[in-house]
Amino acid sequence: MIILSALRYHLRIFRVEQLALPAGLWALFALMLVLFRHESRRPYDLATSFLGIVVPLMAGILSAPAIVEDPALELQLSAPRPAWRLLVERLALVLAIAGVAAVSFQLYSAAAGVSLDGLGNLLRRQLAWIVPCLALSGLSTVAALGTRHATGGALLVGLVWIIQTIMRESISATSWGRYVYLYMGARQPGHPSLVANQATLTAIAAALVAIGVLLLRREERYL
Repeated sequence: MIILSALRYHLRIFRVEQLALPAGLWALFALMLVLFRHESRRPYDLATSFLGIVVPLMAGILSAPAIVEDPALELQLSAPRPAWRLLVERLALVLAIAGVAAVSFQLYSAAAGVSLDGLGNLLRRQLAWIVPCLALSGLSTVAALGTRHATGGALLVGLVWIIQTIMRESISATSWGRYVYLYMGARQPGHPSLVANQATLTAIAAALVAIGVLLLRREERYL
């Protein structure tokens, strides 16, 4: 009951257009999957792009207002619970929303006859979207808390997302870039550095959450 109450409250702090973003993107890619279903490679590329690239973007954008635009933030910070719990709860709920989009799209893809076996086994398919979601959510949260505005988090996530999308080949080919390339699980599932890449991104996400907790402890900045 506590989790359901937290979820309902979390959903209420989002504006309608923010919650409509995941649904709109889901519908767009679902439609394109139908339109291009007769092409040999396009349906697979669309499905993996949605899972490994679009879903993380959703998570990053939704994470930006998760705390700083909470109208009852002062009450939340004055509650007798640690700052890390508030932050982790909000990020977990954002990840749950992204998870609904990702899992439902996988089921839809299977029903449409699009195989995602190219991403690997079931675990690897989930890691292909979970890991970049964690990294972009952490980055968005830190930027939003640092600037005290959701716009700061959304803009930074969008900038990183665009750079990594446009420069994907050059980033993944460098000795250091292969470890911070967000979309390796979706775009290069057979890369020998995939495990190290996902471990590095997960560690970066954990570090960003820790930084977010430190920022959130400075309660006077948000009151």
